[in-house]
Amino acid sequence: MRVYPQILAVLMALVLFPITGNRISHLKDKDSFRDGLLRCVISLDSADDNLDRFATGFNYEILKAFGESHSDSISVELGNGIRNYIDSISQGSLDILVIPASEYMDTAGVVSVAMGDSSIVWVLRANKHRSRELVRWFAKFQGTAEYSEMNRRFSLKGGMISPYDDIFKAHAKTIGWDWRLLAALAWSESKFRIQARSPKGALGIMQMMPVTADRFGVRDPLDPEENIDAGTRYLAFLKDMLSRYTEDTETLTWLTIAAYNSGGGRALQDLEGKERSSATAAYTEAVIKRYVSYGGKAPSGLLSPDSLGGIDPGDEETGDQEEEHDDNE
Repeated sequence: MRVYPQILAVLMALVLFPITGNRISHLKDKDSFRDGLLRCVISLDSADDNLDRFATGFNYEILKAFGESHSDSISVELGNGIRNYIDSISQGSLDILVIPASEYMDTAGVVSVAMGDSSIVWVLRANKHRSRELVRWFAKFQGTAEYSEMNRRFSLKGGMISPYDDIFKAHAKTIGWDWRLLAALAWSESKFRIQARSPKGALGIMQMMPVTADRFGVRDPLDPEENIDAGTRYLAFLKDMLSRYTEDTETLTWLTIAAYNSGGGRALQDLEGKERSSATAAYTEAVIKRYVSYGGKAPSGLLSPDSLGGIDPGDEETGDQEEEHDDNE
């Protein structure tokens, strides 16, 4: 009879231990960032003049690095305002919110962590395990070659034009341009800010419209690599489409830049003189002048009226088709 309670205790332990063990494991997963999808929002559009124009891009890359080491996938979106996102953090539907430190207010259920730049904080759910996990990771990350390279790029050391020079150099080959010309066009579009958004919905460094971005396989328009790659392939498409109208290389370059701004059909009408668009002409001239300021070779006579004589606009039906294509884009 004395053995029975001992046997019962052993049986109870065998039954309860897996259940308790699973529960502990679940709680640990809940306390950690390692739970599949890391959901993040960057909301740095602020009146705070102390924020660098590359702050969004810099924090985006740190978030991506953290996500690659702590989750199966990561979602980073641009925010509009702060209050609703703070509530999402405290309720657990959002993992990390990046905001100006000047706009953070102590709120129940959330904490802020400074990530190197005192003017910016990352807000997360008040949980000591998550806070430690993030702080320890960042302390280690700061000692890596990857972080040192990020600092070099975003501080524009060594005569760099942008933090994304290497990406421009790689993808300019797609269109056969000097990479500095591609960078000049990107500056005119966004000033190299991944957070740039137009009233019509264009987003990112190359200001890709959603339908065009989708057409060229962009999954994350904030990603500089994806955005520049897609923008360059779209330029190559425009260049190929417009090459039937002129054999002059410089004129074709002018046309392609103009078409990126206003569409192929409208660029042809503008340059032919049927529908002179001062905005398109000013945009194209600005790109060329910035290219020259970056050390590019000044085109000979490219902006003079005589340089447009090599354009053969083709028949009226073809022009209408080009304009319809532009409207669809």
